[in-house]
Amino acid sequence: MLKIGEFSKLSMLTVKALRFYEKEGLLVPKQVDEWTGYRYYDTNQLESAATIKALRQL
Repeated sequence: MLKIGEFSKLSMLTVKALRFYEKEGLLVPKQVDEWTGYRYYDTNQLESAATIKALRQL
């Protein structure tokens, strides 16, 4: 599981963009810690992030 900052670096999407995509239901974190609110992403979600990024560039 990757924290949002780590996932941001690997996916080349900003943290702000990831939060926006979560809000819109496009790329929801695999897990959100109920105490800290930290968002955790799975490495499998990198493919979805790449697809979103590619579609955004069209």
